[in-house]
Amino acid sequence: MDAWEDLDPVLNKNEFDEIIDLLLCHGLHKDLPNLLTEIIEKLPEFDEKLTSPFRQILVLLAFCNKFQQNGPLPDIKDHSFLYNLHEGVVGFLKAEPSLVELMSPASTYKLVGGLRLLLARSILMSSKFLPKDVEITIANYFPTLPVKPSNSKPWENWAEILQIDLEEKSCEVLKQVNKVNTTSAKHLTDKLNNLAVERRKSSLDVDDSVIIVWKSVAPKFDEFVRHLRSLLPENFLDKIASNSHPKIKMLASRIPPNASEGDVIAFFEYICDVEMETKFWTSSFVQQIISPVER
Repeated sequence: MDAWEDLDPVLNKNEFDEIIDLLLCHGLHKDLPNLLTEIIEKLPEFDEKLTSPFRQILVLLAFCNKFQQNGPLPDIKDHSFLYNLHEGVVGFLKAEPSLVELMSPASTYKLVGGLRLLLARSILMSSKFLPKDVEITIANYFPTLPVKPSNSKPWENWAEILQIDLEEKSCEVLKQVNKVNTTSAKHLTDKLNNLAVERRKSSLDVDDSVIIVWKSVAPKFDEFVRHLRSLLPENFLDKIASNSHPKIKMLASRIPPNASEGDVIAFFEYICDVEMETKFWTSSFVQQIISPVER
């Protein structure tokens, strides 16, 4: 073995950031909470600097993974949680039309419609919101045909999500959306008309009702998460070995693709040590000392 292979490489800031970026991606992808904690505690601002093109998918996937592990209750009753989940799912469906094709527009509607029903119900049950807030939510989330100026924006939103043409009157998906929207809007409006009674319901009764809704949404949500994961590389650690930069590539022998979380944490700590050594040897103080020797 060449003796040079035992030497630690000198990593500049860009090279260090690229490796940490891959380790952070790996932690989000494989759901490694201890690794993520180590990175964020040692480099608290790095999560905001994540430059991977997969950043949006990874953050949403981590959010969904945590919910799958800890939920569904009490999260499916919490307005703030449901709002963030809804915005993340809908935003990504709009940005990645391929997901709608993989799931089908009908399944996508069941997912988004179910999340909106849960979100609207959480608003209805919260004393933080007025009846007018509930009315606006119902109108925005569950428009019914025909399309007219007063409901065109909510329909355009659905059309963008589901990739359907509102002008195509024979569209089966549009007909189904209208049918279920009509049912959902009536269901929520009836509850709004008895708002005082609804808000006096016991926590157990509320739990039972939202669980019924969630059971119809859960299979579509799980499907969405599976498709979300399929858009990612199989293993981000492989990208260290395949990196075009020789200094990063030479580190691959220290971190195999099937490394355990503990091994990846140890590699992270090693990389941080290498960066500290690099800063030391390239500091102006050290350079001033060794320059005469080099001459």
